[in-house]
Amino acid sequence: RMGGKKQASKSGTPDKKPMGKGTSASVQQLYELAFCLWTMTYELNGSHSVRADFAKDGLAVAALTDLVSVAPREKVIRVALAALHNLAVCTSEVNPGPAGTKIDGTVFLSDMIACGLMKSIDYLKDRQFTDPDIIEDVNALYKLLVHNYKEMTRWEVYKNEVESGHLQWGSVHTEAFFKENARMLEGSDGDFKLLKVLIALLPSNDDDVAAIACYDIGEFVRHYPNGRAIAKRLGAKELVMNLIEHENVEIQRHALQCVSKIMVQNWEYVK
Repeated sequence: RMGGKKQASKSGTPDKKPMGKGTSASVQQLYELAFCLWTMTYELNGSHSVRADFAKDGLAVAALTDLVSVAPREKVIRVALAALHNLAVCTSEVNPGPAGTKIDGTVFLSDMIACGLMKSIDYLKDRQFTDPDIIEDVNALYKLLVHNYKEMTRWEVYKNEVESGHLQWGSVHTEAFFKENARMLEGSDGDFKLLKVLIALLPSNDDDVAAIACYDIGEFVRHYPNGRAIAKRLGAKELVMNLIEHENVEIQRHALQCVSKIMVQNWEYVK
């Protein structure tokens, strides 16, 4: 916390636990990762370069969010939350950095929303913790996230989520959303950068991410003029077709629907 230091646990039996999807690390290793990141967050206010390093590709926020979501011990959750809180309240007043490159808590809060931290915080609010620091950080982050979310448009929420690579089913992955926002995927330079990110997410090892990428590309194709040709030109068709025989039934279904939308002119008549 920026206002005062927290005591960090020094306990440390390397108790093995499976973490996340397809990864395994000891509780102590996860704690040490969170502890290192937490320690570095005390340099945020005084250094633009430290803020820039934390903001790069949203990886630090994503890692901390994962730790909060799946860590099996309070000590890991506590330090990860403390780091996220410091990121959320950091400022650029002391060392703003080059003009036009402002990085402060608002940037990190947007990354947290994109990574699904709000859902994790909602869950943590209902848990019983013995450590008052956890309760304090959960409540503070909840207020900050809700306030920042209210100020973001649905498109900004979607854009941040896609750029983070942490796709989650919700109101921005619906027919209604794409009817309204399909043209936004052009990008300000007309380079379809966000669509390219979605296509790059198709081979993801996360089944939900792959399925949602299929769905979103299919809806873009339906609602964007000449979307079928653009998706084909960018290589979406081949990657989606590779998923039709995926072992996950949901991915199979979304891949088949996506290919149908790319191939068939009036897909809604043959659903």
